[in-house]
Amino acid sequence: MNSVSRARLEDHNNQFSGRQRFPAFPYEPYDIQRRFMESMYATLETGGVGLFESPTGTGKTLSLICSILQWLEDRQEKAGQAADQEEPNLPDWLATPACNQQKTAATAKHRNQGQQHVQPKSAPPIAEESAEATDTLVDSSEVEHLLDIWESDSDKSTNSGKHRLPRALDSSSGDSDIDGAKATWKATPEDSKPKHQQVFFCSRTHSQLSQFVDELQRTTFADSIATVSLASRKALCVNDSVLKLGALSRINERCLDMLQAKPSKKQAIGKSDQKPKARTAGGSCPFLSGKAKAKNFKEAILAQPVDVEELGKLGRRKMVCPYYTARSAVPEAQLVLLPYSALLSQESRDSLGLHLKGSIIVVDEAHNLVDAVNGTHCAEVSVNQLNAAETQLTGYFKRFRTRLASGNSRHIQALISLATVLRSAVQVAKPEQQRVQTVNDFLFNSALDGVNMFKLLRYAKESKVLFKVAGYAYSARQQSHNGLVELHDHHSADSMPPAGSQISALHALVGFMSGLTNADADGRIILDTTACTLKFVLLNAAAHFSKVVDQAHAVVLASGTLSPIASLTRQLFPTLPPSAITHFSCAHVVPKQQLLALAVAQGPSGAALQLRHGERGSDGSLDEVGRLLLNICTCTPQGVVAFFPSFAYCEQLHTRWQQTSLLAQLSSKKAVFREPRAANEVDSMLQRYAQCIAQASGQQRPAADATASAVTPGHGAKHDNGSAGVCNGGLVLCVVGGKLSEGINFSDGFGR
Repeated sequence: MNSVSRARLEDHNNQFSGRQRFPAFPYEPYDIQRRFMESMYATLETGGVGLFESPTGTGKTLSLICSILQWLEDRQEKAGQAADQEEPNLPDWLATPACNQQKTAATAKHRNQGQQHVQPKSAPPIAEESAEATDTLVDSSEVEHLLDIWESDSDKSTNSGKHRLPRALDSSSGDSDIDGAKATWKATPEDSKPKHQQVFFCSRTHSQLSQFVDELQRTTFADSIATVSLASRKALCVNDSVLKLGALSRINERCLDMLQAKPSKKQAIGKSDQKPKARTAGGSCPFLSGKAKAKNFKEAILAQPVDVEELGKLGRRKMVCPYYTARSAVPEAQLVLLPYSALLSQESRDSLGLHLKGSIIVVDEAHNLVDAVNGTHCAEVSVNQLNAAETQLTGYFKRFRTRLASGNSRHIQALISLATVLRSAVQVAKPEQQRVQTVNDFLFNSALDGVNMFKLLRYAKESKVLFKVAGYAYSARQQSHNGLVELHDHHSADSMPPAGSQISALHALVGFMSGLTNADADGRIILDTTACTLKFVLLNAAAHFSKVVDQAHAVVLASGTLSPIASLTRQLFPTLPPSAITHFSCAHVVPKQQLLALAVAQGPSGAALQLRHGERGSDGSLDEVGRLLLNICTCTPQGVVAFFPSFAYCEQLHTRWQQTSLLAQLSSKKAVFREPRAANEVDSMLQRYAQCIAQASGQQRPAADATASAVTPGHGAKHDNGSAGVCNGGLVLCVVGGKLSEGINFSDGFGR
């Protein structure tokens, strides 16, 4: 038996007796890596929860990839073998008619579904049409702000249940290719169901996910496992006129409007090889047109794994929307890469069409998972936001009250009342009033205990009322400044909130309302009379994370350290028995002689380094830290990374060094960078830092090879390198617990 046959036989035996061999691992694995992968494989076989601790330098990402995807490949191979055994061996003369019969049935089903979708278009509600024909109070330019008909479960109508009937459905189409492309984005629930067992890998930042893609491409799974990366519209949108709106909420609103809009005739007949012009004033997004281009693009991103940045570049190059293409590719993907927020929020999962049942959930850098869950479900609203929301809802209701269906009218009035009550709760509160309350106490004290928050929340999320109201408010504000219309409420145009905050105020209101639907023991309401805010704080992360755990076949939490384990399991898995939780921990693999840790007691001037909270802000301490870094930068080549306890202290140091000559001296030695607070500026800063290190080392390699992910520079990354001469490396001022403190590989000349 040759070596290839022996390896195949060993792989076959491993599938049934636990796996000890992982052929996709690009190198001969160390013992600790082999034990990691064996334990991971066994955990996936039994299901449940796996807690895996693997410090920096132990090859955690590569071990995760080779063990989890090997299990997935083995599992699908077993399923295929079982299906082959169950399928009867029919003769060709009998198998062919049977196959044709199945195709005929599928075609008939598809035809029936098509008729069901087309039928309502030919018969829109008569009452609604007559209303549009007779009501001349609403200008034609305002029709886009009208809500669809909404009748809730309790409304008496000819049909039971919820109704969202389009106000105008035109069955005529300007271009079947464009309609087909839009149908790709508007997948039915049946279409969104996954076609394979899926692995969902999520991490905190896109930079960490980009590192995962880099490691994946080093294995054979890059060619055999269909992979797709997901991100927000802001991260993937390629329509420049939509991107310039800035705020994520406004980008989402405009994108949804353009998805529903009918393409103009010019768009429909335009040549496919011409670059589309971005449009926002009207019509559909040009990057959503072209059914063939959409299909080819989806097949391309499934063929080879790409990160979010590369996905955006490909979409711009092929003139196809990468956001909706990635969403449409999810059902066919075996591996889905996504940030924390997309997994932890039920609303985000529903929006992206993610089905977790029977899947594998892998959470990287999971030591901050509890904080991430709590942060995702916390909500805060200020008095200014409540005022803005009340103003917008009132103006919208007064303008369209004669055109609103009864269900819309009642729910909008309920939202207005809610905003009024919440605003009053903050304004009339006395400083000595109890600041922290349970959810039930707050509802009773505010006389909101009789409001069905669940029903109101459902309406706000499903009816598109937030986008319609915000769109009208923004339009009315613009026209008022031009002297075209007069606002229909007691507020002047100048009192309306800025354009960027139109939708954010409404989202803040609905977000806080969502917090009020939590169980009484799961959170607290904080009433801050000084900041004039109401805040819901989640205290029970398991209440929301259990929805993920209950659906998945296995949940894997991986990090350098997850200690204390007892606290983590108590907060996330309080009801799981110990037998359902697997814990694996490996020690550091770096030899002691290759690691040097020093504690510095005094600075270069001989003064003691007093870094206790009460003393570290003195001028003497700030100057001594600066002089210490200056000496380190003088004798250290290439990169230096310094971590500080908080953004505030880092800012305090930087301000002091600007006032003295220390910052200028540091900049003469190395380019000085500061970790930005905004997540979308981190990649730009990392690329600039990588370029400085490459220049200092004389290697001139592309920054994309040196950083976690390389992006186009110029996103406002903070740096203080004023010299345009020779670069001697870089100094990065980071924050403990920030985005650069985890998942970023500062290897070799980069400082770690």
